[in-house]
Amino acid sequence: MSLVVLLCVLVAAASGGADGRIAAGRLSTATTGGGVAFGAFVEGMQQDPAALADFEQLVGAEMSIASYYYGFGDVFPGSHELAFADGGRRDVLLSWDMGATRFRGWAKGRYDGYLDRIAAAARSYPYPVYVRPWPEMNGDWQPFQPTRSGDRPSGGTYAEFISAWRHVVRYTRQAGATNLRWVFDPAADTYAGTTPVKAIWPGAAYVDVLGIDGFNWGVDAGWGRWQSFDTIFTPMYQTLTRLDPTAPVWICEFASKEPRVDDGAPVDPAHSKATWLGQALDRAGMPRVRALVYFQARKERDWRVNSSDEVLEVLRGALVEQ
Repeated sequence: MSLVVLLCVLVAAASGGADGRIAAGRLSTATTGGGVAFGAFVEGMQQDPAALADFEQLVGAEMSIASYYYGFGDVFPGSHELAFADGGRRDVLLSWDMGATRFRGWAKGRYDGYLDRIAAAARSYPYPVYVRPWPEMNGDWQPFQPTRSGDRPSGGTYAEFISAWRHVVRYTRQAGATNLRWVFDPAADTYAGTTPVKAIWPGAAYVDVLGIDGFNWGVDAGWGRWQSFDTIFTPMYQTLTRLDPTAPVWICEFASKEPRVDDGAPVDPAHSKATWLGQALDRAGMPRVRALVYFQARKERDWRVNSSDEVLEVLRGALVEQ
């Protein structure tokens, strides 16, 4: 069964439009027969884990992956992760912002005491945890973007990034934190201001999962245009899978704006978010994608899967067409 069909089967039970909830009860875990997992970051879930449960009721499926964010100084995994893992039924994906630190400090062991605390927590944790340090590191919006000259406020050069990444992975593994799974997670963007991913690739021995983040920002008079899921993700997918011929690919963050709503970009009646989402779930031409993690938030745009009734209605309608 395809992921599109699975989700449509599940959301078809929902009632009351985009804010409808299905009847209480055990749901089917959002994983396809082919092994593609579906997960989510839900705005507010770290402060109130019930937000994830509400989202699961909305879409009619228990998420296979819970995704959320930590910063420099946070120690994980712990009780929060245990709750979201729900007895190992769900994987946890952590975005780890390394703060205002330089790559060379990590490589030289300046933060080894901090890594010791994380490794100790991991040794006491019974499940795998997927960690994406320096998320979207190739983006020019990141203060830790590695550059040829190392001139960003945090971070450093290409070579310093590779050394830092390898040190973090090697050190924690040697400390016994073998259940930490390291996700190399650039943004899908590949314009002139972004860092070439090939230049900062730490090597397959130091990466467990290839991650990509990408969003359809919609039409914007200044810079944006409507882009399909394939247009956004295919270039980076091809780059990463050439760098590592075997590692699985996770789409760690993805979403689209609602084109018929003025949420930071002009109203765009020529396009459909529901159609975009259906095409995204098909993952055409990307057979190594093993997980899709939706970004359920109203932030720069209204990224939510329930941004309009049409999105859920089209998903429900797809079940009938099958």
